[in-house]
Amino acid sequence: MRIKMIDVDEMWFVVTVARGSGAAKVDHPGVCGKSVATALREIAEQLDALHPPYPCDPEPEPQHDYAEPLGPGGTLDAARRVWTDGTGHSWDLSGRWIAAETGGEWEWSGRLDTSGRPVMRAVGSDAQESLDVLRVVYGPISPSAGGRS
Repeated sequence: MRIKMIDVDEMWFVVTVARGSGAAKVDHPGVCGKSVATALREIAEQLDALHPPYPCDPEPEPQHDYAEPLGPGGTLDAARRVWTDGTGHSWDLSGRWIAAETGGEWEWSGRLDTSGRPVMRAVGSDAQESLDVLRVVYGPISPSAGGRS
């Protein structure tokens, strides 16, 4: 199971559709329902126009290919700014990391969370997430130019 966090207060409206049952829910706090309906009709027209003239594949491909979990524990070499996760993978915290989901850059804040994982900070923002949450929510992540994983 993957968990994505969406701040509905930052969105004009949010539509969620359950896999399998197709049950849909539309959250549109403070937005006129008629305006949301108009936007959804426009989206439906765009999707219809882009659809190929043949049937869809029955099962969509996964949207993300996340790396293995970081594993329990981990050690920090503060002098080298390298954190080694519980699986033995070393993470270079001296550079920036690019999140595939947003294209945003993240850097180490210099702190570890209560689980001992590096706390990453979004460049140009106050947003902070632990490395494992960053990878699941915004990943996969890759080193910015010149960095190494």
